[in-house]
Amino acid sequence: LFLPVMIAKLFPPIVLIAAGFSLIRLAKSNEIMAMQVAGLSLYRILLPIFVVATLFSFVALANQELLLPTLADKLERARTITFDESEIKDIFVEDQANGLVLRVARYDIVDETMKGIFILGMDREEKKMFTLSAKEGKWVGKDTWYLSDVTRHNYKERNWVPPAIIEKGLFFKTNVRPEDMRREERDPTLISMMGLLDLSRKQPENPKYPVFFYSRMTYPFVSLVFLLLGTPFILGFGTLRRNLFLGISATLCVIGAFFVVTVFCTNLGVTGYLHPILAGWTPLLLFILGGLLLFDWMGA
Repeated sequence: LFLPVMIAKLFPPIVLIAAGFSLIRLAKSNEIMAMQVAGLSLYRILLPIFVVATLFSFVALANQELLLPTLADKLERARTITFDESEIKDIFVEDQANGLVLRVARYDIVDETMKGIFILGMDREEKKMFTLSAKEGKWVGKDTWYLSDVTRHNYKERNWVPPAIIEKGLFFKTNVRPEDMRREERDPTLISMMGLLDLSRKQPENPKYPVFFYSRMTYPFVSLVFLLLGTPFILGFGTLRRNLFLGISATLCVIGAFFVVTVFCTNLGVTGYLHPILAGWTPLLLFILGGLLLFDWMGA
């Protein structure tokens, strides 16, 4: 279940590691030197690696866009069960389409069960029409909860109309679904680009979703940036070339810097201090430029 998540998170470093080991073997056997003596530039030698990395990047993008969103509910549920408490307390949820307000004392994520339920129903003028209290509510699907031990009070002109209606069980329809009971918003990494774009349109005042949308657009190119940044430290720069440990350490430092800048720009974008387009694309463009400069200094 977590394999698609691991692929999405770790694909760029995996590409760099795989390419790095291949280049190290070629360098140790002097094959790269032989190709350069034959007149091939380092750019031409590395072109097949970049092409293969690009193809696999789009496969990883398909995993991110097509597979992860379909597994989002299961992944979030598994994560909640594994790392958090399975019960959420004091939930307040609105169903604006049906004029409902739900207050739930406790919600069990595993069993999808509400306990201690109070529901307020209002008309279009937001006048109280009825209240429901129930001991327990179980999700049965198709926008329906089964409420047990229900007490209903009807109102007219804000006044209670007796008698109270008591039922042992009631199928109650609402747009409030189990995922709406969770306090945390869905992890943006589990939302497709179209989903992020749709959320951006629905919540124009919230810059978070546009930032993640533009960041997602850069995803296929991150592995290429890693190759641009890592290859010069593995193959070039005298001392680093002779000392594999130093080369790998320098590469990890540069990659770490990329993630730091990415997080920094994302936070600036989410808090509204940086335009979403700049927040999403600045780290990529900045480090692409840095990678090209490293290649130039290496004499590629």
